[in-house]
Amino acid sequence: MIQLLPVVGLAAFILLLIYIRRSGLFSSVADLQQFIRNFGSFAVVAFIIVQAIQPIVPFLPGGFATIVGMLMFGNIPGILYSYIGLVVGEVLLFLLVRRYGPRFARFVLSQKNFEKFETTLQDHTQDIKRLLIVCFIFPFLPDDLTCLVAGMTDLPFKDYLRIVLIFKLWSVASYGFVCLFVLKKTFASI
Repeated sequence: MIQLLPVVGLAAFILLLIYIRRSGLFSSVADLQQFIRNFGSFAVVAFIIVQAIQPIVPFLPGGFATIVGMLMFGNIPGILYSYIGLVVGEVLLFLLVRRYGPRFARFVLSQKNFEKFETTLQDHTQDIKRLLIVCFIFPFLPDDLTCLVAGMTDLPFKDYLRIVLIFKLWSVASYGFVCLFVLKKTFASI
């Protein structure tokens, strides 16, 4: 069921976008931002919580929530709120894997993916720091899965946290701006 959540989440997100676009609810980004402002500071807290859950139980693929955050709160605040939530989520993911080990990994991954990551883990435990950095530098790589794998290695938490804090901001910002650019070009042509 967890493996189907990203597909269901993406489908719901696309249907919601189509509904909003056709109904004229938010004919501009300013309309969307005004709607969110009506929820006050709870909107920010709820968004950060959603982002924190995202690495553990990915119900939307990739950084779709980051794009939503950028549209809702503005580019820079949306990226910062996404960053805060995703860092919290990736720290929780690492700690959950450390605590529960392969049982937790099997809960999140399919059997095929678990076996693939287990093999990769055995072959490249020494390279996990570099792999994490590469996954954060190139934002379309599976950084959440790499964080999960890192939790099953002997990588010290302090090193893991340093890598996440330094490189995750780049990952969130670059992913958000690239996807927002593509989204705007796509909707401009419709």
